[in-house]
Amino acid sequence: MKNYFIILSVLFLSTIGFSQNNNQIYDFFGGKTFGNRTVFYRLLFQINNGKVSGYAFTDEQGNEETKSIIDGSFNPKNNTIIFSETNKLITKSRQGFKNSCYLNGVITLKINKKVSSIKGTFTELTASGKKCFNGVISIISLDSYSRLKKKIAQEKLIAKKIKKENSPKTNKTVLPSFNSNEKLTIKDNEEISIFWNSNTFILDIWDDVKEDGDEITIEFNDEIILEKYVLKNKKEQIKLPLKQGKNKLVFTANNTGLIANNTARVDLFDTKIKHQIITQLQLNKSVIVYLIR
Repeated sequence: MKNYFIILSVLFLSTIGFSQNNNQIYDFFGGKTFGNRTVFYRLLFQINNGKVSGYAFTDEQGNEETKSIIDGSFNPKNNTIIFSETNKLITKSRQGFKNSCYLNGVITLKINKKVSSIKGTFTELTASGKKCFNGVISIISLDSYSRLKKKIAQEKLIAKKIKKENSPKTNKTVLPSFNSNEKLTIKDNEEISIFWNSNTFILDIWDDVKEDGDEITIEFNDEIILEKYVLKNKKEQIKLPLKQGKNKLVFTANNTGLIANNTARVDLFDTKIKHQIITQLQLNKSVIVYLIR
């Protein structure tokens, strides 16, 4: 991530106006800084009739990865967004959702043909209003980073003649009822927590690559619901009720199949919200998913 922060520090950007009815999906990433610490921060959102909605990712793919829903408003006169992290969907933090801090930001959206950026300030508070810390956000768009990375690579070739290439294409991301195309990978001994709304959950599990004999055992609230199940390309579906509070879902690898590691694809459905997970486990290792209702 260091390269992102170096690039961000040397950018000079200009601003252009926006239409208030803008349904484009924006994907920006970089860092949020508080004190002497900078962590990876990503905003994935859309603007519709002056309203902002989407996701915030903190420390994505790191040990403290957290995914939150964001809501806010957009002022087209000065391209300012005021937004807040409302609900925590997933966190790898050991403290779970207890005493979680929720970010409230005031940022400026700048769009430029060369580089697009977001910069601003934020305050984080607990649910009870206790202040956690203040800081700054400095992030750029995914396509801008791709262009900058390509330009740097070209400059290193100096005297060589380089054939002009098209800008790398990026996958289009949509937000249907807050479902994300992002998949969360969890490995040996990791734990994540997911805030849950409904009183039931639906679990789909399968091998989405090549069937290689992976066997997995699943426990739910200390009871085995699948034992030494051989993963197939065909999905196995489970539907169970949830108790109030913390529900514990444990995945354990009984072998590593023909192709190490033991890998399973898992989708968890909470009404309209879908959480997509990939488990990568060594022999006899486990991961835990807490569903907090």
